[in-house]
Amino acid sequence: MAPPGGTDLKFTLYGLEHHGDGEVDGEIFAAKLKKLIAGLKRLDSDYNTRGQHRFMISDLEFASATVVLREKSLKPRAVRKSPSQRFAEIGAAANSATPFAVQNAADEYALGIYKSLSTGAGKTFSYGVVSAPEISAVRIDDLLKARVEGIISNALEIAQGAEPKYFRGVSFDTYDGTMKLVDLRGLFPEAKLVLSAGGKEVSCVVPRSDVEMLRNALNRRVLVSGQSQYDGHSMVPSRIDVSNIRIVGDGHNILEFRGSLKNADPSAIEGIG
Repeated sequence: MAPPGGTDLKFTLYGLEHHGDGEVDGEIFAAKLKKLIAGLKRLDSDYNTRGQHRFMISDLEFASATVVLREKSLKPRAVRKSPSQRFAEIGAAANSATPFAVQNAADEYALGIYKSLSTGAGKTFSYGVVSAPEISAVRIDDLLKARVEGIISNALEIAQGAEPKYFRGVSFDTYDGTMKLVDLRGLFPEAKLVLSAGGKEVSCVVPRSDVEMLRNALNRRVLVSGQSQYDGHSMVPSRIDVSNIRIVGDGHNILEFRGSLKNADPSAIEGIG
């Protein structure tokens, strides 16, 4: 039984008839299970800042390609949303063909997981099932894939026709954060700026000529200035075309002088501060 606030998610895959004796292609099952767990971790990060769960195998049914994943909380603080429960709810809504409104990017991502799990149904496996307590079981097959694709397509049409929620365009800004390495190859090396406020990641691109500036800033707290590209879906820019990186703490601090100014000529330090 899942701990309070957690949800047990059961995943079963059925093999094709010609496999015989209830056998399921192990490679297919492993690939689908890997996709499911990776997806749940991503949803946990979206629904609960930076993620608060591990997904533990609590049961493997004998002679069946069935696994039960249990949410195990990593921290004692309250969980805003169970990723497994929300994932099961979204699948149940899509499976029933009832109108379903995508609320955010995490919901859209969950639909993408179902699309991926459904891919190959009838060809590499017969069908699959995702279920959770007190939520209708979801049949993983071609019909679900078609329904999910329709929901995603409809959501994109609505989003394209809606007014942007936030600023859309280009602005020259400065952001505070820690620079993390991604890829220094090519004409436009890229790194990720982990913002000090909120911990969100922003893609930072620099010209090849400024790659040393980027190297020197890696894993350090910096102030990044440049043209920020906003897509209207977030207050945070989707990319910063960097013009300057200043490492925080490299300048002189008044505390460094300590008592050295005690007997200094007042006229020599006039205007300091």
